[in-house]
Amino acid sequence: MWEQIAFSNTERGCYSLIMGGMFAILAALSFTFDNILIRKGLTEEHPGSIWDMRFVISLASICVFIGGVFIAALFGFNIKEELEHLSFSAVFILIISGALGPLLGAVLYSIAIAQIGASHTAALFGGSNPIFATLLAVVFLAEVPDLIGLFSVVIIVGGIVVVGYHGHEGTVMLLEKTKIAGGIIALLAGVTAAVSQIGRGAALNLGATPITALFIFHATALVIVTVICLINKGNLSYLKHISRKSLYCYSGSGTALLAGNYFFFISLTLIPAWQAVAIRNIQPILVLFMSWIFLKTVDRINWRLIFGAALVTLGVVILNVY
Repeated sequence: MWEQIAFSNTERGCYSLIMGGMFAILAALSFTFDNILIRKGLTEEHPGSIWDMRFVISLASICVFIGGVFIAALFGFNIKEELEHLSFSAVFILIISGALGPLLGAVLYSIAIAQIGASHTAALFGGSNPIFATLLAVVFLAEVPDLIGLFSVVIIVGGIVVVGYHGHEGTVMLLEKTKIAGGIIALLAGVTAAVSQIGRGAALNLGATPITALFIFHATALVIVTVICLINKGNLSYLKHISRKSLYCYSGSGTALLAGNYFFFISLTLIPAWQAVAIRNIQPILVLFMSWIFLKTVDRINWRLIFGAALVTLGVVILNVY
């Protein structure tokens, strides 16, 4: 009898790990579409500034969230009850995470691109983020990966660096003295994102649900971006001058961003945070291939891309299967 119960518990544990990995992959795919739509919107004639773009994306995310909650309420879901059970600690952590990830991390990332180019920035950010997230998970969440888990993270990071770190028009070598600052800023962006991700995991451990965490996280980003836009321009009427196609792209980006964060929150409830972050960071690989398919602006598929993608895939498979 006890053996049967133990086997049943083992099955449930395996199911949670597999589903957690799948939700982390869905998060990476959603964030990829977010990235593609942003790139597409910025190519239009009047795309607006970076802060204009972030405002539209944040506003679209909240609008879609409210619509989803309204539909869910028709089937008996009550978000008010979940919000009432939130602790002050969970709310505080989610507010900090909302300020760090979508805002400070994005700003640092943009500055790094200006310093060392998109390819080197993506490699340093994508490679450092899982490593820092794993270290922070060990310190703050008491999650201790085994040797197989650490090996998988290293493989994923290696694949991201192989794919992302390559020559690109308009960039210079990272080790030139004038560009060291750009590399440091890219690493700081990775650290900022890692702190935000681990903070979200900590909030869930403190009793937040994926829905309430999603709301506070995106509401924080919207409030801060709105304040910045109002300080810069005084009002929001200038947004009507942004290209309509850009607005459509940014709105779609906000929807994809909301979905990505929702899938990521669910994955955090099923698997350790360090593992969810590692799988979620396969996004650079997906961006390359999706950009090649939809935007036709990425390098041709070559052995470097294939090798890097193979490393990332191997790392994800080990994390999910082992």
